[in-house]
Amino acid sequence: MSTAIEHLTPFLPGLEDVLADMAVSELMINGPHNVWVERTGQGLRPADAPQLDKDTLHRAAIHIARPLGLDPNVSPTIDARLEDGSRVAICVPPASPHVAITIRRFGKRAFTAEDLVASGSLPRPLFEAAKETLSGRRNVLVSGGTGTGKTTVVNALIGLLPPDERIVSIEDTLELRIEQPNTVRFEAREADTDDTRTRPVTVRSLVKHSLRHRPDHIVVGEIRGAEAADLLQALNTGHGGSLTTIHANTAVSALSRLASCAMAARDALPWEVVCRSVVDGIALVLHTARIRGRRVVENGIYVRGWQVEDNSWITQDAADGVPSEP
Repeated sequence: MSTAIEHLTPFLPGLEDVLADMAVSELMINGPHNVWVERTGQGLRPADAPQLDKDTLHRAAIHIARPLGLDPNVSPTIDARLEDGSRVAICVPPASPHVAITIRRFGKRAFTAEDLVASGSLPRPLFEAAKETLSGRRNVLVSGGTGTGKTTVVNALIGLLPPDERIVSIEDTLELRIEQPNTVRFEAREADTDDTRTRPVTVRSLVKHSLRHRPDHIVVGEIRGAEAADLLQALNTGHGGSLTTIHANTAVSALSRLASCAMAARDALPWEVVCRSVVDGIALVLHTARIRGRRVVENGIYVRGWQVEDNSWITQDAADGVPSEP
C-alpha cells in the first residue's frame, strides 16, 4: 500500500482539501477537532475538523502506521518517512492525552541557493559568504529552531558543491534531496523490538563508517549528540566543504551547543580542546528563523576563535564580507 500523503485522505475525513493543497507544508492534529495548518508564507492557522473525533483519530493512527510496518498500540510514539519523502509523527495514549499526528510535507523539488536568494529567504551577502566558504573547502554549520528551514538551506548549499566530487550524507530520516550523482546516503535505524537480533545503527556509528567510503564532503542532517566529536575530527582531517545542522537559538550559541554535544562522547577531549576543534572545523554559521511566518536565514557569522579567559567565541558578521585575519 502506498504511503504518500494523498493516500492518507481516507483516514482523515474532512481534511481532503488540506492534504491536496501543495501550499500546505505542515499539518498538526493536536487531538479531536483540534487541527492547525501551516501554508507557505502564512504561518499557522486553525482548520475545521468536525469529523475528527476520538475514535476516528485512533483508527487514523493505526491505518497510517500499519503500511509503514509500525503499530502505535505497541509503540505509542512513531516517527517515520512516507514514500514521497514527507515526515509523519504519531503519539497516542498513554504517551499523550489524545492521539496527536503531525505531517510535514516536502515540496516536489529542492530549492537552489539562488532560489532562496530570489525569494528573499537567503540574503545575497550570506549566499556569497556560503559560496566562498564551500569553494574554499571550509565547513558550514546551519543552526535554528524546529521548522525554521535548516534542511532546506543545507539542501540548497549542497548544490554549490562540485558535481564531480563525492558526497556522503548521514541522516536520522532521509530528508535531503541530493542531485549530485556521486552520492552515497546513510540512514540511522532504531533497534527492532520484534527482532532481538537487530542492533541500532546510530548517527555516530555512521559518521565513523562514512570515512571508509572516501568522501570529499560529509553532510550530517542534524547533530544531536556524541556524533559531534567524530564529525569534528573528520572536518579537521581533510573533508572540507562539509555541512551539518544543529538546533540552537542563535548562531553563537550553536557553537557552544556543538561543543557540548561533542563532550557527550565517552572519549571526549577536554573542553578547551573541543572548542578549539570547533574553531578549526567550522568556518561559517548560518542561523535560520521564522519571521512573520516566513523561514529565512536571519544572520551569519564567521568563526574566528575562542577565548579561554572568558569562555567566549570570537566571531565576525558574515554580512560584512570576507572574514578578517584572526
